[in-house]
This record gives sequence, C-alpha cells and structure tokens, in this order.
Amino acid sequence: MTKSKTGLRTLKSSIRTLGPTIRPAPSRSDQRVWGRWSQARRLRMWTANPYCVDCGKLTDFPNGFELDHEIPVEDGGSEDDSNLRVRCVWWEHGKKCGCHEAKTQREKRAAGR
Repeated sequence: MTKSKTGLRTLKSSIRTLGPTIRPAPSRSDQRVWGRWSQARRLRMWTANPYCVDCGKLTDFPNGFELDHEIPVEDGGSEDDSNLRVRCVWWEHGKKCGCHEAKTQREKRAAGR
C-alpha cells in the first residue's frame, strides 16, 4: 500500500502490462468480408447469371455454386464483383467436385503447392 497526496491509501496494481505484440499483417484473403453482405453479393451475382462460367450448368441457389475469384486474392485479385465468377460445386462421397474445385486444383498445380 502507498499513500497518495490526498492521504488516501491505494493498493499497488498487480496487473502486468505486456509489451507490444508483433503480428504479421493479414493477407488479402484474411481480409475477406463474410456475413450478410457476402450472402447478399452471392444472391446478386447468381441472379445476374446463375450458370457456371466454365461448363454452362444451371446452378442451384444457395448450395449449387461458389463465387470464385478469377484472379485469386493471393495473386493480387480484387474482391470486386468484376473478379468474381459463378462456378458449380457439389459433393460426392465426401469429396468436393465441380468446376470450382477443378480450377482450384489447376491453380495449385501451376503454383507448385
């Protein structure tokens, strides 16, 4: 305990402060927007053109497609609608299938990942 100028006794703080923590800057993919705004964008993009850009299949809303970045965010692509495409997707035997998955695999092979 210490005595203040006003004559009141105060307790010494037992809380330690931490120094500044250094964190890497978030990647562009970490900065993606989720939630209502994202769902509204999915509906807007699908309503404008519900067909898969690669195979032309009519996709179901909400689970028959995914919005895909034509130029991946990791490679400098934007989050703008102009960089997004409707690509079909479905699941078979617990495995993701469709044009979106095929494009993702091609990109991984090309990048050597």
